[in-house]
Amino acid sequence: MSGDVAGSAGLLPSWAIVARDQQVIHFRCAAPPTANPDKYADELLDAYLFVEDADALYAEYAAQGVEFTRGLGNMPWHCREFVVKDCDGRLLAFGANL
Repeated sequence: MSGDVAGSAGLLPSWAIVARDQQVIHFRCAAPPTANPDKYADELLDAYLFVEDADALYAEYAAQGVEFTRGLGNMPWHCREFVVKDCDGRLLAFGANL
């Protein structure tokens, strides 16, 4: 995923801001999540991010070898979305309105 780091606090970042396509996400340094054996079976999301074009982002991520836990599809709540697993095991959903 490409984006720009818009800011961070301190010499060793405990807080960071990334921006892409005029969307901004704030991150903070935190302890690793507690293990949950049902996390993946129950798809317990850590974040849901709305995007303009889920198809384009899915294609970009697929070309970079991102690990998907749910492929791109239309959902009953009128969103086209997919779910990835990040390098820390967190589940991130990306969706666009249909």
